[in-house]
Amino acid sequence: MDHVLLAALVMTVTTALCAALVPPSRALARHFGVIDEPGHRKVHGQPMPRLGGCAVYVSFTAVLLAGTLLAPTLQRLSWVQASFGSSLALLQEAYRVKDRLFAILAGGTLIFAVGLADDVLGKRFPVGVKFAGQIGAALMLVAAGVRISFLPHEALNAAVTLVWLVGVTNAFNLLDNMDGLAAGVAFVACGVFLINAWSLGEFFISLMLVAFMGSLLGFLLYNFHPATVFLGDCGSLYIGFVMGSLTLLERYISHASSTLFPILMPVVVLALPILDTATVVYIRVKERRPIYVGDSRHLSHRLVSLGFSQRTAVLFLYLVTFALGLGAASLPDATVGQTLLILVQFVCFIAALLILLFFERRRQPRGASR
Repeated sequence: MDHVLLAALVMTVTTALCAALVPPSRALARHFGVIDEPGHRKVHGQPMPRLGGCAVYVSFTAVLLAGTLLAPTLQRLSWVQASFGSSLALLQEAYRVKDRLFAILAGGTLIFAVGLADDVLGKRFPVGVKFAGQIGAALMLVAAGVRISFLPHEALNAAVTLVWLVGVTNAFNLLDNMDGLAAGVAFVACGVFLINAWSLGEFFISLMLVAFMGSLLGFLLYNFHPATVFLGDCGSLYIGFVMGSLTLLERYISHASSTLFPILMPVVVLALPILDTATVVYIRVKERRPIYVGDSRHLSHRLVSLGFSQRTAVLFLYLVTFALGLGAASLPDATVGQTLLILVQFVCFIAALLILLFFERRRQPRGASR
């Protein structure tokens, strides 16, 4: 029971800290003129401060550092032992992943700095430097041993890890195109990963996920439609990097796993941002436009054009992420037949999203009956 109590405490503290930091972040953005102006491809109708990601970064980093550095001192307190004794016993092995944790914090700090520079400098910040910063942050994790391990050669494992981290980082950056969308999808996805980590007894990783969910929730209090602050690139890039990193820390194969398909869980859970990124890149390449220049061709925009309100479109995409995640959460314990059914469900969901994205409403001929 104290496991649940500690997890609830971590989420409450992180949520409160992030919520308290959002107003200063918003004021900072206004003071330095880091404002997202309305435009023809934007869905907001008034200037919006865009440094809300500062609150997400500071709250998550502060809670992780405090928990890691203060844990030995806290464990000696009698009331802490009385309240969280069994949880502290499980955390005794946390030192084994301390180097990986600090690598994630260091890489996340670099990603945050790159995004912050992009927010402040705008078009004056070179795209090449932005991409190089993402590569550098991903290499920090690879060097610290945060990587996949199911491929036969270490070079392949490192290369796929690099592609995964940079890809997920940019996927959430591109997904941040409507109030509450990127942070909310990340929150739902973290909930699914939490179910998996908790069921497999990975308590330290569970607490990391809970802390990140708290940061996201604290920010969503100000970012859900109608938003009063945006993440900015410093926030959306950071969220994507942390999501990609946390998926590499978890394990997905359990003793009951009958195949290696559970390693696909992160891809299934994060299918929405991955699909959204793949389709907009495809459209931009097809139309011979730079892939880094934004537009209104995302799935969320498509839903609005079909008649959804902004809030309903975002909630619909939360639901899609949750539905895909529930299927993925069953993969570690699924039989071969059950795994195939889950993968078929996944393919059907993707097909339905593609139909929504590319379906064009036909005009009714004049005089046609309704």
